[in-house]
Amino acid sequence: ASKNRRTLGIGVTNLAYYLAKNDAKYSDGSGNALIHKTFEALQYYSLKASNKLANELGACPLFNETQYAQGILPIDSYKKDIDAFCGTELELDWDTLRKDIVTTGLRNSTLTALMPCESSSQISNSTNGIEPPRGFVSIKQSKDGILKQIVPDYENLKDKYELLWDIKDNEGYLQLCAIMQKFVDQSISTNTHYDPSQYEGNKVPMKLFLMDLLKAYKYGIKTLYYHTTRDGGGDDMLEKEDDNACADGVCKL
Repeated sequence: ASKNRRTLGIGVTNLAYYLAKNDAKYSDGSGNALIHKTFEALQYYSLKASNKLANELGACPLFNETQYAQGILPIDSYKKDIDAFCGTELELDWDTLRKDIVTTGLRNSTLTALMPCESSSQISNSTNGIEPPRGFVSIKQSKDGILKQIVPDYENLKDKYELLWDIKDNEGYLQLCAIMQKFVDQSISTNTHYDPSQYEGNKVPMKLFLMDLLKAYKYGIKTLYYHTTRDGGGDDMLEKEDDNACADGVCKL
């Protein structure tokens, strides 16, 4: 199956740094156009490279079983509700790429997927995947020990980073994930976060969970991964590594 489909899952890490460096935030829509442009390029050039490989080495054997073989791209099936908060136009030549893919195929049946990147972020000293950091310093705990890690370029960008528990709700984050999903051909490990201290009786209302769930569906997000809550125990910087390499069908790196 691996050789027949040659599936890839090219992902992204350090998004929080990328937003901070470009003076953009998760919460207020200021990063929407930037993320649209970035992920359009990521998917477009991934497909273009796979098409070039197909020209040189042949398409993957089961290419004809994919939507790509029918000329259907992720940009053809995204939820149009996204256009209400991101009206950015496509910048690249998708029509020509579509024709090339139908004509000569792709070396890989899938190209992109966004995973948590909990382990790889330690090696690259990056913020986790597409997530906002819990604090400027994270204490990462795994079976291999404890690692203290500071966000990239802290001295220059400390006033630009948006920390997780400073974000009042999940709306802006879900918008960014929806924009990414417009281009990503597999799924995204999308997390939602809740601070019980902000609600009556220190309890997050069930209707809020349901609203975010329905909103994610409305925006075309394929996967909701973790629903995390702030426990108020002073360990906001502590991140425990998930030992399940492929929990719930979503693999991490």
